[in-house]
Amino acid sequence: MVGWTEKTVYVNLSSESVTVKSTDKELIRKYIGGRGLGVKLLSELVGPDIDPLGPENHLIFTSGPLTGLVPMSAGAVVTSKSPLTGTVFSWNAGGGFGRELKKAGIDALVITGKAKRPFYVEIREENAEIVPAEGLWGKNTEECTKALKNKGSVACIGRAGEKQVLISSIVVDSIHSGRGGLGAVAGSKMLKAVVVKGEKELLPASPEEFKELETKMLKLFEANPVLSKGLTNYGTPAFVKLLDYMDLIPCKNFSGRGTPFADLFSGEYIKASFDLEKESCPTCPLGCKRRIKKTGQILPDYDSLWAFGFNLENPDFQSVLLADRICKDYGLDPISAGSVFGACVELKSGKIESRELETLLEEMGKGSEPGKGARKYFSARKREDLSMDVKGLELSGFDPRKIKGQALAYATSCHGGDYLTAFMVGPEVLGKPLLLNRFSLNGKAGILQVFENLTAVLDSLVLCPFSVFAVSEELCSALLHSGTGMEISPAELLKAGERIWNLERIYNLKAGFTWEDDMLPGRLFKAANKEKGDGISRQEFEAALQEYYRYRGWDKEGVPLQGKLRESGLSF
Repeated sequence: MVGWTEKTVYVNLSSESVTVKSTDKELIRKYIGGRGLGVKLLSELVGPDIDPLGPENHLIFTSGPLTGLVPMSAGAVVTSKSPLTGTVFSWNAGGGFGRELKKAGIDALVITGKAKRPFYVEIREENAEIVPAEGLWGKNTEECTKALKNKGSVACIGRAGEKQVLISSIVVDSIHSGRGGLGAVAGSKMLKAVVVKGEKELLPASPEEFKELETKMLKLFEANPVLSKGLTNYGTPAFVKLLDYMDLIPCKNFSGRGTPFADLFSGEYIKASFDLEKESCPTCPLGCKRRIKKTGQILPDYDSLWAFGFNLENPDFQSVLLADRICKDYGLDPISAGSVFGACVELKSGKIESRELETLLEEMGKGSEPGKGARKYFSARKREDLSMDVKGLELSGFDPRKIKGQALAYATSCHGGDYLTAFMVGPEVLGKPLLLNRFSLNGKAGILQVFENLTAVLDSLVLCPFSVFAVSEELCSALLHSGTGMEISPAELLKAGERIWNLERIYNLKAGFTWEDDMLPGRLFKAANKEKGDGISRQEFEAALQEYYRYRGWDKEGVPLQGKLRESGLSF
């Protein structure tokens, strides 16, 4: 079957064994690949009540049917039960790891158990080998990647993952990292890295038809100014000036908004201040990463600019540059790290000087208590109100008080406060693919669940999250047909996205989450006695949440109804 290798590799680190099984074709039709396949495997293999840092948890790497074939499709998805949130968690990682996995003939790599000593997994030409890694243990991601990169694309952890820091991440090729504490899952298994190099040539089922669709896709990218003018020229710092102009940058742990130094962190200013070169993922025409030619360092994305700059009221760009590099090297999520620091500043009514950031981050990377994440750290201090999170995952630098659809997206995400499960900033701020009224919750519930379903599809095809600005379910359906020969209609694709979303919801419900977890931090709501202001009306928000449940086919407590379960082929 073109597009899928029909091979799933299981690595048990406890027994130091490797087993190869056929990928279930029915799972492929229902869950596509990537995020969908990863979540389905997790739900079958990992009980919702297990300890995320125990040997029973699984770490699953998946490719997609279009991986390596179309633009913006070289990455992989990593899925596990998150030790930070306790939820199901999938992360669409950039880079070329997924393409190499596909070229090695693998749809999914499933790692379980716990080794007695450090190992890494090496995959080459369809063979998986468990290799001793004592010499790599204790090294950060830059050094580890340098030691292994001649063997292929490297996904590894730094010292933060080894210390099972709950906000640690897996870093791909020293550049692309994620959220949810999946680095701690790898560390708990004594898994230092996975390195993969494939040799197979990736070819579409219908080359001529596929070439025409690829050309259409590239034209859509070029016609979209967010992609062709913004991200291509400046990377994600392209958002800074617009967000500042629209007063959408939160600061001081979401107790304030706006910044006097936005221009100094803007994509335009950064481009004028440094001699830069593009860093592109394989198959990507955008090149949204930027590397400083003189030092070789990758510039921070908007997430880091917000976390260590705007959020901490720190105008020192060099310190933000250093903070971002430390996060990538130790394997720390910058959004979570900056959020914890912002709350600490509020608790102590002080300020973190730019020179302190280096020390604090290195201590966090070595296992200091703030690395537990904001919710756990401040709950232990009886100050849960300081944690700006949903389901334990800290919010990012897009203020939901003036982007009401994004507020609902944060609350309903199965991951927690993750803006990428439905980037409503697209339609509400950037006007792509259509412009919505960002100040209102009216009508957002129905639109949101469509965006969530589409994002689940893109993550399952393993297209870059930014592809949502230009790619529709119709184009995805056509690409699947010409690329793989499989006919899945646009409506069927969205149904698959809905099925994935419901499966994630069921997993979280079984893990103990309830409708009460679909809630924003209290300070984002208007005070009961405050009629004016730009906080979110709790009454309107709860009404929109109930409307969202109705659109989803769930009951008033957010539990999927039997009719929806039958329609999706699921049970609860």
